[in-house]
Amino acid sequence: MTHEFTINVPLRIPLKRVADLITSAFEGGSNYWYTINFDKSTAPKKICFEAFDKDDFMSKEVFRHIHWPISEGGRLCILDKEDDDEKEYFLDLPAIKKGMVVFAEKCPKHFGDFLEENDDATTGDCALQCMLFGEVVFG
Repeated sequence: MTHEFTINVPLRIPLKRVADLITSAFEGGSNYWYTINFDKSTAPKKICFEAFDKDDFMSKEVFRHIHWPISEGGRLCILDKEDDDEKEYFLDLPAIKKGMVVFAEKCPKHFGDFLEENDDATTGDCALQCMLFGEVVFG
């Protein structure tokens, strides 16, 4: 008999926080392994500016690597620089939602840092890998 148990509870995560996490990955934490192929990426019909405060610069200017994947219908084509097969991975809202569950389950320390708004480039890197690969591959 074990002396512990697991519970699953719903958790609402603001898209702005997801954007922060992706920014940490793309602008620092994951630079060593990824490239974005914008030719195979998809621009959303409508950019989700509503995720940001009105005075936030992210609510006024489009940053493709941030706005596209958090906006309905948008996606980024990500390539692993380390992979000779050049396999493509796609980052979009479904991948983000699924990856955040994986991130919480497989990287509880980093997920806790994210929830406490104590995340950094490494946190973003782990989250991005969970979103794309379903696990932390590099690390």
